[in-house]
Amino acid sequence: MALSSLESDWAWLPRNLLNSILDKVASSPFDLVRFGVVCKPWRTVEIEYIQEKRRMKGQGNQVPMLLIPTKYKSKRARSLYSLTEQKIYHCKLRMPYNKRCCGSSFGWLSFVTDTFSITLFNPLKNMKIHLPQLTKIKEPIYLILNYQYSVYKLTLSSDPAKTPTNCLVVAIYGSYNKLAFMKLGAESWTYVDEELNILFSDILFFKGQVLALGHHSGLVSIDVNSNEIKILVPNDLEYAIQTYLVETCSGDLLLVRRFFDPNNRYSSSQSLTGSFKVYKFVLDDESGQVLDRVEVKTIGDNALFLGDNYSISVLATESPGCQPNSIYYTDDYIDTKPYYPDGAVDMGIFNLLDGSIQQHYKPKSSIKRMPPPIWIMLRL
Repeated sequence: MALSSLESDWAWLPRNLLNSILDKVASSPFDLVRFGVVCKPWRTVEIEYIQEKRRMKGQGNQVPMLLIPTKYKSKRARSLYSLTEQKIYHCKLRMPYNKRCCGSSFGWLSFVTDTFSITLFNPLKNMKIHLPQLTKIKEPIYLILNYQYSVYKLTLSSDPAKTPTNCLVVAIYGSYNKLAFMKLGAESWTYVDEELNILFSDILFFKGQVLALGHHSGLVSIDVNSNEIKILVPNDLEYAIQTYLVETCSGDLLLVRRFFDPNNRYSSSQSLTGSFKVYKFVLDDESGQVLDRVEVKTIGDNALFLGDNYSISVLATESPGCQPNSIYYTDDYIDTKPYYPDGAVDMGIFNLLDGSIQQHYKPKSSIKRMPPPIWIMLRL
């Protein structure tokens, strides 16, 4: 039999054999993805396998993996850390730049270039999308030299590979954390009211709304058709080093506030996270208006994944290795120096029940000059 015929036969292995392989690798998100990239027939089998597991057993909830520097500090590749397996995959995912990621949504990473334009990159598909320059970035010289910090965060409304004409991109940019948005394929950005006195920190696409949150917990909605801003909650809480918006698995809208502990320092130059506070927004079902904001002491079975990524919530009971009522966070308070004297070390798991913190991934000191880790959802 010719070699080409042998190669093509791999695509048509018996379904029961492929399912047996999937049973062996199902515990590892990365191995599942590797199975699906072999060929289109295998990808079809993988999708049907996952759907069947979710339907029959309530399993298959995908957990983010941590994109980390490689063992040998490659400038053009990254490894993955599996939270559920507590294992590093030395897979050498190719990267277009050796820079901080300013966003991670639907498996797509975001990078700022030295011209203040944005590159979206999917490491599994090896696809790039180049976005226009953010022309309103006017930074002091120390920020221009460290341009990768000129975009605080960037999020996508959907997977650009699946919805190339309907994907909305929203960025928090500049020294004063202003907002800009564009539809994929547009030639320029639309800039939101620059006089708005809110230092923005996070963005969430929630039930048809585009929501943006500030460090003082001010919450606004953005009408991307008219470029109008509606203030839902004013700036009425003390400053937090980071604030996040998260949609829980049951559809609730949460505000998460992160605080340093002044008595807990990694070094003389770097404080560490000491606590989080979580609030639930009570919304009017018809208008979407915020009726109340209530502090909560538990998020139940939810596990939250926060950082420079689009905020993610998973159910711990459907995600082996995840702790319920917990916040998994990365070191995203990195401002203008690559990347502190000590590197990205402020990462951990915060338990809302007792306020304890434990580590999930401990970076080696040898990689402290490498870009900080970020959560990524592996999607084809």
